[in-house]
Amino acid sequence: MNKHKRSYLALCTCAAISSFALPTQALVMQQERGEDDEEAMEKITVVGSNIRGAQAAGRLPVTILDSDDIINTGAVTGDELLRSIPQVGDISFNNERSIGGVNDARGDVASINLRGIGTGNTLTLLNGRRLVLHPGTQTENFVPVTTVNSNTLPVTGLRRLEVLRDGASALYGTDAVAGVVNYVLKKEVTQTQLNLSAGNAEGTSMQQYLASGSTGVFFNDNKSHLSLSFAYYTRDEIGASERSYSASEDRRFNDRIPEAFVGDTQLDNRSLSSPWAIYDGENIGRFHIRPESMGDCFQTLSDGVCAAEGSIPRDMRYDSAKDQSMTSAVDRVNLFAYYTHSLAPNLELFGEALYYEAISKRRREQNANLTAQRFTISEDAAYNPFGETVTLRNIRPMDVGPRRIEVEDSSYRLLGGIKGYSKQWEWESALLYSRADTLDTGYNRIRVSALQEAINSTNIEEAYNPFIGGNPDNVNNGTSVYNSAAVIAGLTEDITRDSTSELAQWDFKLSNPALTNWYAGDIGIAAGVEYRYEAYADDRHYLLDGSTPFYDQVTGELMTNSDVLGSSFTPDSEGSRNVFSAYTELLVPLHETIDMQLALRYERFNDVGSVTKPKVALSWLPVDWLQLRASYSGGFRAPNLPQVVEESVSRTNSRTDPVINDRYSITEIRGGNSKLTPEDDEIYNFGFAITPFQNFLITVDRWRIEQENVVGILNSQTHLLYDSLLRSQGSSNPAVIRNDDLEVVYVNNQYDNLEVREISGTDISINYEVNSEAFGLFNFSINAAHLRKFMQTPDPISAIVLEAQESGNPAVPIDIPVVGAGDLRQIDGNPKWRSFARLDWDLGNWGAGIRVNYVDDFYETSVTTSDGEMMPIDSWVTTDIYLDYHFSQEALDGLSLRIGARNLANKKPPIADESFGYFSDVHSNRGRYTYATLSWAF
Repeated sequence: MNKHKRSYLALCTCAAISSFALPTQALVMQQERGEDDEEAMEKITVVGSNIRGAQAAGRLPVTILDSDDIINTGAVTGDELLRSIPQVGDISFNNERSIGGVNDARGDVASINLRGIGTGNTLTLLNGRRLVLHPGTQTENFVPVTTVNSNTLPVTGLRRLEVLRDGASALYGTDAVAGVVNYVLKKEVTQTQLNLSAGNAEGTSMQQYLASGSTGVFFNDNKSHLSLSFAYYTRDEIGASERSYSASEDRRFNDRIPEAFVGDTQLDNRSLSSPWAIYDGENIGRFHIRPESMGDCFQTLSDGVCAAEGSIPRDMRYDSAKDQSMTSAVDRVNLFAYYTHSLAPNLELFGEALYYEAISKRRREQNANLTAQRFTISEDAAYNPFGETVTLRNIRPMDVGPRRIEVEDSSYRLLGGIKGYSKQWEWESALLYSRADTLDTGYNRIRVSALQEAINSTNIEEAYNPFIGGNPDNVNNGTSVYNSAAVIAGLTEDITRDSTSELAQWDFKLSNPALTNWYAGDIGIAAGVEYRYEAYADDRHYLLDGSTPFYDQVTGELMTNSDVLGSSFTPDSEGSRNVFSAYTELLVPLHETIDMQLALRYERFNDVGSVTKPKVALSWLPVDWLQLRASYSGGFRAPNLPQVVEESVSRTNSRTDPVINDRYSITEIRGGNSKLTPEDDEIYNFGFAITPFQNFLITVDRWRIEQENVVGILNSQTHLLYDSLLRSQGSSNPAVIRNDDLEVVYVNNQYDNLEVREISGTDISINYEVNSEAFGLFNFSINAAHLRKFMQTPDPISAIVLEAQESGNPAVPIDIPVVGAGDLRQIDGNPKWRSFARLDWDLGNWGAGIRVNYVDDFYETSVTTSDGEMMPIDSWVTTDIYLDYHFSQEALDGLSLRIGARNLANKKPPIADESFGYFSDVHSNRGRYTYATLSWAF
C-alpha cells in the first residue's frame, strides 16, 4: 500500500469516528499497521456501509463510542447514554416525562430521537439488524409515535455504540431519515468480567445499583464459542416532593422564575378538580364545598364543612405534587447470549438470544372526573342536603386513596444465521424473530358508574357522600374525612392496558470489497434482500375500550365511552405490515484521492405502496491532511401502525377558549387515517476533516433534511382560535362542537399529512491526543451540535390564524400561541446548541476524567406575556468527573475501582411550566449523582 493511500485510509477512518477518544487511537493504529494486517482489518464493519473493510464510513459522519467511552460517560441506563451524545435530541419517552396517564408509554422506556426531528425518524439496529419497537405509544405533537426502547440493552454489555449522523435509507431502510443508531454487543468474549456499581442522587431517597458480567467459553475442539452476559439494575423512586422545583404545582413565585413572569397565573398548575367539589344546583346555581372557617357559607353540611357560592377560589386548588412519584422505582434484567460454530474454514453458524424484563412502580394521586363525566345527583340521594337535583362538575375523591401504577415490560429476540467467505466474497443470511410486551396496570381506579350509583343511593349505609370536602388544615392536599371502607371497596377496579409488538425478518446479503479493478482502484459491491413482518396490538381494559360506556343514571344520557374516572375512551387497536426490500451498494474510486459511494434501495409495503430511494456520497482527499465529503440521500417513512389503525381516540387537555374567555378541560376526538401517505424526505450532508498534525483532528459537517407530507394533527388549541376567528366573522369551525352555553363539547380531529418541514444544522468535533511517557496519555475532545433551522410550514388553518394574530385581530389573542407551526428552533426543547467537552487521562494504574455538558437556552410556548413573549428556559451546564485505579498486585490482578460524580455542582434543571417543573426530555432531575464501581476481570 502506497504512502498516500495509507494516509487517506487513516484520515477516513479517523474522520468517521470523530467524536470520542477512538478516532486518534484509530489513526495511530492505521499508521502502524503493516501489509500483513490488512486482511484482518478488512473484516471490520462500521455502520455507514454494507461492504466490509472498505472504509466507507470515512465518507460519512459517524460517531462511535467504544466500551471505554461508554464507561467514561458514567451512564448506567440507555436513556443516560443517549443524552451524552449532543446529536441526539429530546428524549420524549422517558420516566419523568409527565404525570403519565394510562394512554402514555409508561414504565421503563426511553426513546431515540437523532437530530431532534421527531421520534420514529431514527432506525435503530442491534448488531446490524432491526430492533423490535416498544409496544407502548405516546403522542408527540399530538400524534402517536413509536420507538425502540433503549433501556432494552445493557449499557455495560455494549462493545460499542455507532451513530451514523446522515440519512441512510438506501443502506438500511427507508425509515432511516435522521440516521442510524447501531448497538454492538460483546460477542466473542474470552474472559470473565464482573461489575458492581452503586450510586445515590443527593438530596433524594434514590439509591441505584447495577450488577453485570460476561463470560465466554470455547468447546467442540474450539469450533464452537458461546458468550453470555447479564445485567441486573434496581433503582428507588424519587418523590416529587423531594425537589424544590417539583414540590408544588404552583410555581408563580419560584425564585428562579424570570422577573417578567413572577406571579403569572399560567404558572399555577394546581387543579380545580379537588376534594372540595364543585356543583351546579338546579336552582342554587354553581357552588362549592369549603371549610366553614373560611366564611361566606350559605349552608352548613357537617362539622367544619359548608357550601359556598361559585367555584373554588385559586387558593383552594388541589396541589398533586405531594402524592406523586417523579421518578419510578425500577427493577430490570438484561440477558444476552451469542453462539458461533465453525462448519468449515470459511463457513460459520451464528445465533443470538436476548431477553429483557423490567417492572416499574410509581405513585399517583387519585383521579378527578373528566368534563364528559359530569353526572347528576338526584334530590333524594342519601347525602344530598339541598332538596334539589345537583350536577357534579368537579370532584377528586381523595378518601378512596391514591393510585398505584405498575408496568411490566418484557421483550426477547432470537436470531439464527449462517455466513461464509469465498475469496473476496462474503455472504450472510439470518432469520430473526422478536417480540415486546407491556402490561400497564393502574391499581385503585374508580369506576364512574359505581361512583354515581353509590352517590345516588337512598340507603345511607350504602351511599357515598361527595360533600365531605378535603383537609381543612391543608386545603390544597389530602382529606381528613372518609366514607366507609365498605362503600369505597365497591367503587374501585384495577385497569390494564396490554400491548404487544412483533418483528420477524429474513435477510440475505453479500459483499465484495474488490469486485473488479479499474484505473483508480478496486470497486466494492454489496447487495441484499430482506423481508420483514411487523405487528402491533393494543388491548384496553373493558371499561376503557368502549364496550361499557357510561350513561348518566338519572337522565339516561350517554356521557362518555369510558367508565373509568379521569381516563378518556380508547378503543382496542391492532395492525400488521409486510415489507420487502432489495438494495445494492457500490464503492467506486474515481481517483486515488476521490471515492464515491452509490446505493439504491427498493421497498414494497403491503399497505402504502412501494418506493425506490438513492444515496450518493463523495470523499476527496486533495492533500494528506484534508478530507472533503458530501452526500445526498432520499428517505421514505411510512405512517406507523397506530397512526393508521386507531379509531375515535378521545383525549382531554386543558385549553384556552377565546370565545368564552375561559381555560378548561376540552375533549378531542382523534382518529387514525387509512388515507395517510408516506413522508418523503431528502437529506443533504457536506463537511470536512482536518488533521493539521499527528493525533489532532477537527471535523465539521453541515446537514439539511427536507420532509414532505409529515404526519401530524392540527392542535386543538389552533382549532379553537380558528373557531373564534370565524365566529367573529359570522360563521364557525365545524370541527369544534359547542353546547348552548358555547362551551366546547368536543373537537373533531384526524391525523393528516402536513406541509413541508425543513431542519438543518452543523456538527463540530475536535479531538487531540497527547502521549507522554512521564505524564501519561491525555485525550481531549469537544463535540457540538448546532441547530440552524427548524421550520414547519404552517398548514392552511394555522396560516390564517397566524396572519390574524399578526394583524392584531382581538378574536385570536396573540398570547395564545399557535403550537407546532412556523419557526420551531429554540422552542419547547429544541435548543440551538448542545455540546460537551472532555479530558481523559491515564498513567500507569491511574485514570481520571472530567466532562462538561452544555444545553443551550430555549423558550416555552405554554407561558406567554400579553404581548405574546414566551417564557425563556435557561441554558444548563453540568460537570462530571471520575477517578479510577487498576490494581496490579498478584492477588488483586484484574481488579479496578472507579469513583465518580455526575453533575458535580448539583445544578438544578432550569425551571419550566412542565410536569415536575422542568423539561424532562432535555434536562435531568438527578442533581449530584455520586457512584462507585468495582470491576474484576479474570
